[in-house]
Amino acid sequence: MVIERDIIVVGGGPSGMASAWACAKLGAKVLLIERYGFLGGMATNGLVGSILGHYLNEREPAVGGFLKFLIEKTNKFGGCEKWDTAYKKGGIPFDSEILKISCEKLLLEEKVEILYHSFVCSSIVENGEIKEIEVVNKSGKMKIKGKIFIDATGDADIAYLSGFKCVKGRFFDGKTQALGCIFKIAGIDEDKITKRIVEEAKEKLRKLREKGELKIYNEELGGKGSTIRKGERSFNVLRYSGDGTDVFDLTYGEIFLRDQIYKYWKFLKENVTGFENSYISCLPTNIGARETRQIKGLYTLTEQDIIEGKKTEDSIGRGTYWIDIHCPLGRTKDNVHLCTKECSTKEYCIALEKFRDYLPTKRKLGPLENDYFSIPYKCLIPEGSKNLIVVGRCISAEHKAMASIRVMATCMAIGHAGGIAGYISLDKDVPIDKIDVKKIQKILKEQEGYY
Repeated sequence: MVIERDIIVVGGGPSGMASAWACAKLGAKVLLIERYGFLGGMATNGLVGSILGHYLNEREPAVGGFLKFLIEKTNKFGGCEKWDTAYKKGGIPFDSEILKISCEKLLLEEKVEILYHSFVCSSIVENGEIKEIEVVNKSGKMKIKGKIFIDATGDADIAYLSGFKCVKGRFFDGKTQALGCIFKIAGIDEDKITKRIVEEAKEKLRKLREKGELKIYNEELGGKGSTIRKGERSFNVLRYSGDGTDVFDLTYGEIFLRDQIYKYWKFLKENVTGFENSYISCLPTNIGARETRQIKGLYTLTEQDIIEGKKTEDSIGRGTYWIDIHCPLGRTKDNVHLCTKECSTKEYCIALEKFRDYLPTKRKLGPLENDYFSIPYKCLIPEGSKNLIVVGRCISAEHKAMASIRVMATCMAIGHAGGIAGYISLDKDVPIDKIDVKKIQKILKEQEGYY
């Protein structure tokens, strides 16, 4: 079977949804390919919440556009608060099951064609131009042809399969940020959880961590992240060192982290007041990868760009989130959290021993308060590409910079602009690297985005 459309978007996560929505809104025939049976990416299949990266100040968000319309749609279905109050907070909690519905509704309203349960397995490229990709699904194999392709896989899968240069992890050992696994516990009597109860529980959890019985990097008792339901909390406490593009690491990580979730919940149920009648209400569809491949683009975003709040003329999005690097070695003992010069580990670490000057410092991990850095359009274009635009966390950014742009609101901003760029290239018959960025910026503004 052969399918042909104007623009092919691969990946239905935050950036892919934004891309498909933006170019369909402008009139393009868009096919969105997603490996699972629902949209939302890590917000739904990974239970990642709250939405981060949108906050600038209480007068103006850093990210609008697709994010704003998604929040308004989700609020309509009872899955989050209204945009006018949501953007004024550092994080936007939501109901991950309601989000599956609102994502679909929002895209279908713009006539985005969706193909679920399909995994891209190959790409045919001629002189830097993707001619077609192949997907495998229950119907067999399908050839998908398009004029413009947008890689929103999060792992730069299309760029990689197409032979465009990618890098992965730290320059000195290739290690990427630790994998994680968010889960939900319900049946909690939250009224019983006093400050004293929390502190006593955290002290016990610290002891279990130091003994190596629990692989937790913090001792928080959950919160309203990918849930807003009373008596239910989502937990982001676990770590596993592995490569998110290695199927064996993914497999072992899934098994290990599910076992850790059970042990963590069992401790809470048996030892913490308020959790006596609790139960595990939701496990993620897959392990969470914070970092995998980055394309080698026409420009590479750097740590310095972020901490200086650098502004560029070809800006297509604004970033405000800090350089949040989860220990690539997956360590949690000795209160290890961030990978910085000030890391508290007592074990040998090659980064601290030989590359300490490379590591960021806790004293400077982001732009100044009420400031932002630009995300240049050139970061979305792989070197040598004629019709592939890359969006989301896998754009061209060094390891440290990627730790800032990987959050969902920022990925939506990148995806929104990437979709507009795809439409302009198609409509004006202009190579993707020759687009007048002012035209992208103009449409972004019309669609209530920021740059």
